[in-house]
Amino acid sequence: MEIETAENVTERRGFIKRPGNTTVVIRAGYSVICDIKDRLGVVLKVPLPFEEFKQAMEIEKRVYRRLGKHPNLPNVVDMNEYGIYLKRAESRCLRLYYNKGGKATPEERIKWCQDVAEVLNYVHENNIRYANLSRKNLLIDSARNILLCDFEVVAEIGFWHPDEREYPAYHPKPFHEKIEEQECEVEKLIKEGKYPNVSELPLGDVIVKCWKREGYFNLAADVAEEITYSSILPLARNSSGCSSNKDLSNHSSSKDSPSIFSESMAN
Repeated sequence: MEIETAENVTERRGFIKRPGNTTVVIRAGYSVICDIKDRLGVVLKVPLPFEEFKQAMEIEKRVYRRLGKHPNLPNVVDMNEYGIYLKRAESRCLRLYYNKGGKATPEERIKWCQDVAEVLNYVHENNIRYANLSRKNLLIDSARNILLCDFEVVAEIGFWHPDEREYPAYHPKPFHEKIEEQECEVEKLIKEGKYPNVSELPLGDVIVKCWKREGYFNLAADVAEEITYSSILPLARNSSGCSSNKDLSNHSSSKDSPSIFSESMAN
């Protein structure tokens, strides 16, 4: 997301089709988010004045119509020729939240991971593949739930795992948001099946299984279930007096002992 300034808002004002009672406050990918003077708590998402961005907005409208209501989706108030009216998310996206010093307890971060897995499963159940998962597309609402947003980059043709031959721009990179100079090395390591060592991270076992995929998770719902299991495991271990994770590693979908919590949501 790009913070608007008086200069660049003025530059685009004559080109963006939006109601006169709105003020552009932030750039969001192919669109801008506008405050509405007489509608507190509601924002308007309007496409930038390019044909491909207008088409992307129409895709997003169709997706929201298909998905309807879900606790981890933005609350769509209305849609019209201008764009999409949404209930405001109090803390904006997860990236800005952390960049501005936002905090979260380990329990909240576990819940946020589970929120993401559960809403992705719901999206998949509706035959929509979400191809742009990152912190900038995860909002925090007033109840501190995660909301999955920005559905302009989707394909309603199934939901197999994309690879570099299919969608090069969205080839999954578990090293996460590395700078451009590191791209070649990252691609090389992915092809060799070499991933960062996350064995000491809480939920590290879940992260590894997501990366490797084959033989572990068939559905996003499986990931949500594994997060639940891994997050309650330390409590069970402490109450039973077990000295290691392996003492409680009989869960049917686990090959390695799970950890406590994933810090990936903060990166």
